[in-house]
Amino acid sequence: MANEMLQGKHKILLFRKLSDQASEAAKLVFQTEHTFSYSRELERIVTKDGGVIQVGDLESEVSIEAIQAKDDPVGQMLRQSVIDGEKLELWEVTVDPDLKGEDDKFPAIYAQGYLDSWEDPASAEENATISSNFTVEMEPQFGQATLTSEQQQAVQYAFMDTTSVTTTTTTSSTTTTTTQA
Repeated sequence: MANEMLQGKHKILLFRKLSDQASEAAKLVFQTEHTFSYSRELERIVTKDGGVIQVGDLESEVSIEAIQAKDDPVGQMLRQSVIDGEKLELWEVTVDPDLKGEDDKFPAIYAQGYLDSWEDPASAEENATISSNFTVEMEPQFGQATLTSEQQQAVQYAFMDTTSVTTTTTTSSTTTTTTQA
């Protein structure tokens, strides 16, 4: 496994309103590309002893590109968060089976911030797209993130056998059991 390339398709973005932490983070559908960038302003100060560098604060942002879905509640929530100036949480999760920990968690970057733009380009010859930019407040945090089975299925469906699938749901205890016959 040493020196294997990491595929960009294994890195996904999940979002949630900071004010809605009682709900699970959700994936924007049809993500095509994103870039997590870090930068610092460096100022060269000329002194009589030679040049020295003054290091500024870390600035981070995430540019986001996706194809518009006809009815994606996450896309609608993100667009509205720009309009309302609402603070969001963002996770970049690396959903690579080789990197999955023993505790079923994946490597992730967590950040809080705001979408500072939202564009809906619509070309006559291409799919309608979404373009946005997430500005990180303070510094991103690195750790491990849990993905629910629903979130993992949103990334890629799992192999299913050819036998029938039965689902049992108990509403009083909020227990869902799926078995494959």
